[in-house]
Amino acid sequence: MKDIKDFDNFTANPITSFKNAGYYKHRTGWVFTQQAEHAVFFCVESGQMKVRTKDCNCICNAGDVVFIKNCERVTFSNVGDGDLSYYFVSFFCKNDFDFQINTVTKDANVLGLFKDISNAHRSGAHLSKIKVAELFLRLIYMLCSLKLQKSKDYTDNYKLLSTIEYININYYKKITPEYLSELSGYSPAHLRRLFVKNFGMPPMEYILNKKIDMAKEILLDAPEKTTQEIADLVGFCSASYFCKTFKKCVGISPLEFKRKNSYV
Repeated sequence: MKDIKDFDNFTANPITSFKNAGYYKHRTGWVFTQQAEHAVFFCVESGQMKVRTKDCNCICNAGDVVFIKNCERVTFSNVGDGDLSYYFVSFFCKNDFDFQINTVTKDANVLGLFKDISNAHRSGAHLSKIKVAELFLRLIYMLCSLKLQKSKDYTDNYKLLSTIEYININYYKKITPEYLSELSGYSPAHLRRLFVKNFGMPPMEYILNKKIDMAKEILLDAPEKTTQEIADLVGFCSASYFCKTFKKCVGISPLEFKRKNSYV
């Protein structure tokens, strides 16, 4: 099985929705084979569970979490001397989603979240669906964090992600290298190196590209807006500067871009 790497940097959400949750306890000698129709997290509470698929063959001990992707055949068995008990959380995800965890560092909070999701799912209370969704997202975040904390790049990835999220929301505002440095906790030079390493460009160029990308969307989705209105929406000081910058980045003017792509 592959370890997770840089989950925070996925450009699209690979997880679509929660499906089911529960708890099982089995005696020695238990073996079960089935088709995995949905992606599933298993968290072993006690005992040892062997999991075998076409691409995976591992043993999970108490406190371990394993991810099973949609597959044609998966076999579970109790390979310990005592009873096996475990929680599971199943969910829908994209077919090409490659999120696999084995033997996550034991953490009482992870097991607690599995318990809380199972209990909320069974309760049938009016707000249980909202509660389950909240707990499920928290579980995903915790599992990713535990795995990424083992990587020397974890801190850089986390701070860089926070900076990118800020830019994606506030791209139309006046953002300076000094402010991004203060926001991320890195010097302007180090933050620049991180951006170039991960995106092939410095922060200010990344922001400019974000503005141009959003301008393209507005040109196609709201063709009735004037050049000045679009310039204001994406954070340019004037329509003329917006047109000049757009042509430099895209190769054609905003008007030409709209005409060329209006019926695509």
